[in-house]
Amino acid sequence: KKRILVAALMLMLLALSVPTSAFAEGFGVYEWSAAGTAMGDNYMFGENDPSVLAYNPAQITKLDGAYFSIGTSWVNPDISTRFKNGPLNNGRGDLYHSEYSPAFIPSMYYATKTGKNSWWGLAIFPRFGNNIEYDDAWSGRYDTIYSGIEGITIQPTYAFKVNKKLSVGLGLDINYINLRMRKDTPMVSEKFASFGLTNNYAGDIHSDLNGDTTELGWVASLMYDFSPKTSVAVVYRAKVEHTMDADVDFGYSLTREAQGKFGGLPEDMRNVIMAQMPATSSAHGKVTLPDSISIGVGHKFNDKTRVEFDAVWTNWKTYDALNIYFDNGPMGSQGSFQRKDWKAAWPLGFGVEHKLSDKWTAMCGYVWDQSPVPNDTMDFTVPTGDRHRGSIGFKYRPNDRSEWAFAYTAIWAGVRDVSSHISNMDFSSAHIHDGLTQVVSLGYTVKLK
Repeated sequence: KKRILVAALMLMLLALSVPTSAFAEGFGVYEWSAAGTAMGDNYMFGENDPSVLAYNPAQITKLDGAYFSIGTSWVNPDISTRFKNGPLNNGRGDLYHSEYSPAFIPSMYYATKTGKNSWWGLAIFPRFGNNIEYDDAWSGRYDTIYSGIEGITIQPTYAFKVNKKLSVGLGLDINYINLRMRKDTPMVSEKFASFGLTNNYAGDIHSDLNGDTTELGWVASLMYDFSPKTSVAVVYRAKVEHTMDADVDFGYSLTREAQGKFGGLPEDMRNVIMAQMPATSSAHGKVTLPDSISIGVGHKFNDKTRVEFDAVWTNWKTYDALNIYFDNGPMGSQGSFQRKDWKAAWPLGFGVEHKLSDKWTAMCGYVWDQSPVPNDTMDFTVPTGDRHRGSIGFKYRPNDRSEWAFAYTAIWAGVRDVSSHISNMDFSSAHIHDGLTQVVSLGYTVKLK
């Protein structure tokens, strides 16, 4: 009964708290388990832990029995941006702090041995996510006000041993994505010249887009044991192409200058704006989430200490644009078109696990996380540069069937500069700095049989 209650509570948590924060390169999420996070996400060879389904599915072939694991990570990011403002932002502040809301990132895993050389498992965990919000009136509002990606992967997996040294894992990636974006567009038109408006600028168009999609991908892993102490693994995750239908709500606000002109010419001004300002529209777009290759080497010095080195190549080249097409856009707009041209990136890291006693194990890890965003398309939706990630944690075993894991992680982000995408009319320069994300993770694993 207790196990059923735990599973039910975790399913409720997953339903209510879909991950919404990106803390790996691009908008990837790697907080897949507390034990893995404690080792800096270098966890392809985790022992007696079904969460290896996320890191290296072939590793479940080393489980003797059935295991269940649940966990969550509390993530609290912070970052600052300083502007030198342009004509459309005169009088606005030059320093802003992002309004991240702390996010909870849950996960759940089950794996069991089903035959002499076969295993199967089910994993529910995040692979992609992003959640950043700024003040509605901030200087970067034409780039983004809110950018939210909520992603979850459901991964049924089958693994088997080819022989004593070689293991294979195969899984299906049922990939769900919800996208919400809020941003402004400057309301500029030559038709406003007759009203005497500066820069032909009357105010801002507000847009709020919301849509979701579910598509299929797959994962495959190979693991080879050179000896009982040394193993290597390669994991490939296929790219997933999402086609999304969404709804967009529109609105507008006028500048004080336009409000003054509007007071003198209410009918003419209203006709110009309202004739080109729908309240809602349908929207459509495509985005391809990247494929990746993970390579890991694990070595056990003895029964107490092990180390592993991992590298992940993520093909962010698939994210070349974020183009959203409107069926009925404001001011004659056909949609929102953003060139991305991201590049492939490599997180590189290592993790160490040391058993202190029968009950306690200490862990630590480090990752250098390369940004895939080039300078000329850098924006505020993923406002960080290369990242350094340091983690510490421990495991506690109250008995021989269950284990608790705890981890703390600090992620320092490099500074970045953002260029205006509308000819310096909003700002002449923007400098992103002081990026720090803190992560606290908690997990529980039990051997069921």
